[in-house]
Amino acid sequence: MMTNRERFFRHGDVRYRYLVWEGDAAEVAPVVLLHGFAQSADSWDDVAKLLRRRRPVVALDLVGHGGSDRPQDARLFRLDRAADALVAFLEHVAGERAVPSVPVAGYSMGGRVALAAAIEDPRLFAALVLESTGLGPASSEERAAARTRDVANAARLREQGVEAFMDAWERLPLFATQRELPPDVRERLRAGRLANDAEALARSFEEAGQHAMPGRDAVLDCLRSLRDAEVPVLYLAGALDEKYCALAEHLRESNVCATRIVEGAGHNVHLEAPEAYVRVLEDFFACV
Repeated sequence: MMTNRERFFRHGDVRYRYLVWEGDAAEVAPVVLLHGFAQSADSWDDVAKLLRRRRPVVALDLVGHGGSDRPQDARLFRLDRAADALVAFLEHVAGERAVPSVPVAGYSMGGRVALAAAIEDPRLFAALVLESTGLGPASSEERAAARTRDVANAARLREQGVEAFMDAWERLPLFATQRELPPDVRERLRAGRLANDAEALARSFEEAGQHAMPGRDAVLDCLRSLRDAEVPVLYLAGALDEKYCALAEHLRESNVCATRIVEGAGHNVHLEAPEAYVRVLEDFFACV
C-alpha cells in the first residue's frame, strides 16, 4: 500500500506542511482533512489509508502545529488568517488536480477553520463535513465565557508547559471515551500532543479559540448559503459526546445541513470509530 508523501506549501510568511496519500482512483478530486487542536496531519493516517481506496487524501498541518511554521507574530494565528491560508491551500490543491473544488472534512478546530474559509470563499468547497465542530457563540455572554476559558488555557500552557497541560487536558470529560482506546492508539495520540510547542498552542487559544469564531447566526447563515449554492454539508458527532450531539440536533431542527450521529464514539469520531467515519465520508462524498 502506498504510504503518505510529505510536501510543503507557502502562504505569506508561513510555510505549511501537508501529507498526501495517493488514491487508487487518481482522477477523482482529493479530500482535504483538517486536524484538531494539538494534533497534526499525521493523526489522519489510519483514516487516510482507508479513504484512499476511493480518492486521494490530503491532510494539512495548521499553523503552529506539526511540521508547519510556528511564527512569532501572534496575528498569524488568527482565525481569519487561518481561513485565508486554507483558501489559498484549497486553490493550490484544486489547481494541481485540475478540479474547480474539493471535498473538505475538519475535526473540531479544523472544522472551525473550514467554516471560516467557507464563509470567505464557498466556491472551493465541493462538500464539507464538520466533525464535532463548534458553531460559534450564541450570545455575547457565551463569547465572553469562551474568551475567559481560552485566555486561561493559554496562561496554563505558558506556566506549566505542554506535558503538564496535556495531563489535565486529557482528563477533561470531553475526552473520557478516549481512555478506552487501544494502548497503541493512546500512545500515538499522546506523543502527537506532546510534540507541540507551548507558545504556539497558547497563541492558537488566544487568536483562534472558540471565542474567535463568527457568531452562531453568522455560522447558520453560512450553512444556509452553502445549502443554497448546492454545496453538501454534513455535521457529524459521536453519540457519547452530549455537547456536540446537542449542536447536531440544533442544526437538524434548523434544517441548514445534514447531520449524522455515530454510535459508540465520543468527541473524536475518526479516532474512536475510524471505519464508521470512513463509511460516512465515502457515502457523503460519493457524488462529488
